[in-house]
Amino acid sequence: MCAFRFYKTEEGRAASVADYRLSAQIIKRSEGKSAIASAAYRSASRLYDERTGEAHDYGRKAGVIHCEIITPDNSPEWMHDRAQLWNAVEAVERRGDAQLAREIQLSLPHELDREQRLELARGFVQEQFVNQGMIADVAIHEPSGHGGDDRNHHAHVMLTMRELTSDGFGKKNRDWNSPDNLTNWREQWAHHQNRQLERHGHQARVDHRSYEAQGVDREPTQHLGPTANDMEKKGKRSRIGDENRERQERNQLRAQMYAEQFAVQQEISLRQSNFEKWKDRKQQELEAALDLQGLDLSQKHDRRRGNLERELADTYGTPKATIKAELETIERKLQAKGVRKILRDVFGKTRHDSTHREDLAATLRSMEQRENEQRNKLERHINLEKKRHNERMDGLRAKSNTSIERRKEQLKGRAKAERSATPTTAPFIDRAKSAAPDFKRANDNAPQTPNKARTEAKAKSRPPVPNKSPAPSQRENLAPPEPSDRLSLDERKQINDTRLDGEKKPPKPWQRELGTNDNKRPWTRERGEGIERKPKSPRGGGKNTPS
Repeated sequence: MCAFRFYKTEEGRAASVADYRLSAQIIKRSEGKSAIASAAYRSASRLYDERTGEAHDYGRKAGVIHCEIITPDNSPEWMHDRAQLWNAVEAVERRGDAQLAREIQLSLPHELDREQRLELARGFVQEQFVNQGMIADVAIHEPSGHGGDDRNHHAHVMLTMRELTSDGFGKKNRDWNSPDNLTNWREQWAHHQNRQLERHGHQARVDHRSYEAQGVDREPTQHLGPTANDMEKKGKRSRIGDENRERQERNQLRAQMYAEQFAVQQEISLRQSNFEKWKDRKQQELEAALDLQGLDLSQKHDRRRGNLERELADTYGTPKATIKAELETIERKLQAKGVRKILRDVFGKTRHDSTHREDLAATLRSMEQRENEQRNKLERHINLEKKRHNERMDGLRAKSNTSIERRKEQLKGRAKAERSATPTTAPFIDRAKSAAPDFKRANDNAPQTPNKARTEAKAKSRPPVPNKSPAPSQRENLAPPEPSDRLSLDERKQINDTRLDGEKKPPKPWQRELGTNDNKRPWTRERGEGIERKPKSPRGGGKNTPS
């Protein structure tokens, strides 16, 4: 299974998902297979089967660039010989339906070079298989280069299934057949590849999980295998190849629709971002305008207070100053001592000045009271204006918030309409699956592509995609253009060309027949039909000469 998509790394760079494959199978005698034949084919060598007496010669097979046998520590030296190893396996297995070996097939990253791929395969095989007690026969193959995939670097790993003893092979280890082992091997193979890719500076990464586990809406393709692969190389159609092509076409449709949905979502996100900026800008403008109005009102109130104080000073300033001066004079007189005080008491001056002082103090208090009354009246008026101003400002804020919320709801409605107008993958892919046999052409040698009529039908049935690149002014106003109900010029022409046979277009005034006299001017009519216009005589003083 392989995937091609992108995700964000920790550094924020876009990394592609490279090819991934780890498959396992059992080489069984019940299926007519032989460990000797399998090892000879994968290592491109000639091996002799001592059990059957048959020689398997694949020495002319191309594409095998490296072979080696990796054994646990303290293994006998003869186990490094391929012929002796697998003949020993064949000899220890006596049943006719015996399981001879386990084969692991690994896809090697084409981003790495030959030495890096060999290092990757050795490290994984040593850690996951050999360290557990298995013997691994590793063969690395490169792409064939005859019309196949030039990235198909892979490795075949044949593993023994019995534990090693001092005499050779002992009992079979049933724990090696656990499904959990296969799950762990798949995960560890992904980790090994990702570490090696990162170590050598490649952004590509692999993922061992299925598309469903990754959350990817994509159909996995099947492995062709040697038979189907040979048929495809020779230009012949195979069942697996046809199914893979159908799945690839459906995956392309999925990718196209997801791209449309992503574009619509990006446009909606852009509009939402513009809306938030517009909202903040409008609120800032409103608050700035309200602050300015508040500042103007405050300055107006300060001017009123200043004017009032000047008016009060003009009205009560001189009388108050005079009264205060008289009060100070009276106080000095009342503070007299000695003979002068006795004389003032005898003649009644002290009592007279005391009474006069009380009258002046009452008059001064009355003036100050009237001043305070006018100041309080002005303050009440100012407070009333402030209250009305605040109420008006609150109303403007509420009106602005209502307008913003209304525009927000309109934006949500348009976004919902655009999302609903964007085609979804599930119904479309289901229709593609149900119509999959229609994808095949009658000619088996022709490439498998959908026919033109089906493509046009799909295009007609697909809802229209909204405009993804509005003008800057439209983005500024956050209002995409509404779909117009008027017909285009080509549609109007098509409607005019499809009139009924008996229906005729009314002629225009300038398109009438020449035989009619309806459009003739008076000077173009024949003689006798009207008055003929004649040129003026040059010497007749403006009179026409008789004809």
